[in-house]
This record gives sequence, structure tokens and C-alpha cells, in this order.
Amino acid sequence: MDRYRYRLGKKLSVKKTTGSKHGIDIRKLKKEGYLRPNAVGVDTWTQYGKTIATLHFRMGEDCMILIYRRRLKNDLWETIQQAVFFAWTPCTYGGKRTWFLCPQCKKRVALLYADKKQFLCRHCCNLTYASQNQQPYERLMEKARAIRRRLGGSGYLPEYIPEKPKYMHWKTYIRLQEREDQAHRSCLLLMAEQFGMRKKPSV
Repeated sequence: MDRYRYRLGKKLSVKKTTGSKHGIDIRKLKKEGYLRPNAVGVDTWTQYGKTIATLHFRMGEDCMILIYRRRLKNDLWETIQQAVFFAWTPCTYGGKRTWFLCPQCKKRVALLYADKKQFLCRHCCNLTYASQNQQPYERLMEKARAIRRRLGGSGYLPEYIPEKPKYMHWKTYIRLQEREDQAHRSCLLLMAEQFGMRKKPSV
């Protein structure tokens, strides 16, 4: 589903998305305390209760040594062994921030994704974000849903917009209401235009 989208009966080729690849997030590693020499860890990906990929890693002074194994369609396993080097930039209020250096383009990035033979940045893997493959009305729909979820609702658009949460100021609530209403109305208008549901003006 990542490779193709359908519009008015035509199949359109699009890039694969970041969600279709297993990734490593250096911000998550830092939050969990792994960015220190000799730290070791493991991550596992499952699907329908079955392990489809594992990642074992060990931290060095200036790099991360990883062994990534993924299950192929024929139930065989493919293994990637790789050293990913770090880069650092100073923070505004002292200290430094750690980045991955993409093994191919050498850019500083926070996320790397499993390609065929190694972990690379999003651009080198030719990946896009899921939102970039969405139609304009889909982005507006997701915006309206996100506002409803922020207000404590389910995100289901046919429902009434949720009431003001106790912790929220009225000014903020009214502003979010207006944004949700604008996104919802614009979404319906674009859907009507795209799928030919608007009434033609009478002659």
C-alpha cells in the first residue's frame, strides 16, 4: 500500500514511507540511557505475535555497533552488521547533542532506517513521510481529528466536538474549536470537488 495510491481509478506510484521501514531513533536511545560507552541493548519488532526483526547493539566511544536481523518472506533470516558513527553539536545552554552520521551521505540525522544492506538516513533510503502522500483533504481531516483527540475525544468526525477539558482555558478551547471547524469544513469542500459531489450551477 505504500508504493501505490489510487485517484479516480488511476494507480499512482509514490515513494515508500518511513513507517514501512524499521528505524533507530537516537533521541529514544538517549532518553533510555543508552548513549554511554559499553551500553548494550536489544529491540524487537513483532507482527501478529511473531518476531519479524531484532536489533542488538553496543555503544562505543564514537560509534554504535549493531546487528540487525529480519525475517524474509521465505522465512529465512537476513543479517546486517554495521558500525554507525556519531557526531556532536553544542546546545544553547551548555552540553552537546548527539547525532548519527549517515554512513552514505555523512549528514547528521536523528533517525536511521533499515535499507537492504545497511541503516541509512531517510533521504538515502528514498523515503517520504506518510503525510506527504496524503491528499489535501486527508491532511485537513487528520488535522481536525488531531484537535478532537487533544480535547479528549475519539477523533471520530461525525460526533459532536468534545467539551472543554477542565485544565484548558476558554480562550484556548475556542481557538481550537475554530481551527477544527475550519479544517473540517475545508475537508468536506475539497472532497466534494474531488469526487464530483458539488451541485452544478443551474443555467
